[in-house]
Amino acid sequence: MTEPGEVVVEGGGRESAADWFRRICDVHDRVFSAEPFAWVPEMSPAHEEELQSLMTVAGFRLAVARQRDGLLGYAYGHPLPADHGWWGDFDRPLPAGLVEEWPGRTFAVISLAVLPEGRGRGTGGRLMEALLRDREEQRAILSVQPTALATQRLYRRWGWTHVGRKGPLADVTPPCWDIYVRDLDVAPQ
Repeated sequence: MTEPGEVVVEGGGRESAADWFRRICDVHDRVFSAEPFAWVPEMSPAHEEELQSLMTVAGFRLAVARQRDGLLGYAYGHPLPADHGWWGDFDRPLPAGLVEEWPGRTFAVISLAVLPEGRGRGTGGRLMEALLRDREEQRAILSVQPTALATQRLYRRWGWTHVGRKGPLADVTPPCWDIYVRDLDVAPQ
């Protein structure tokens, strides 16, 4: 039994994402339209479309943090396909061993957002832990806006390693993204 004000973090897949879809989109817009993030109004419908598409991807996973019936935050991602575009367009060449991909090597954390009232209580860390728990991939990858310095410090504290800056990318807001990788402590298959 949970206490009335307790934050509950739970994982799920596409069904859970469908149940929480509108509230996930609302949290996304509220978090990423505020400083220090770069935001343009087109990002809201683009996020909705991207999430709808990702929910159909095999291996899609979601974690939500809720308090009572309200959503405080979410994290979601999917296994990275070998033919993705994550390793292109960097500001410098990256080591071949880092950018080599194969099925089952990398899980992509696509988005993590926590409302201001849910921050400072470990909610983001619990979301990330729930999202990455029991993953079979060897590592995870995520991108962060360069202006989100506090977010980057948090990821480094959680064991993520900055591997480079992607961009500038045409027709993308922001045009550059910092890329982080973290070992998931799984033996190669």
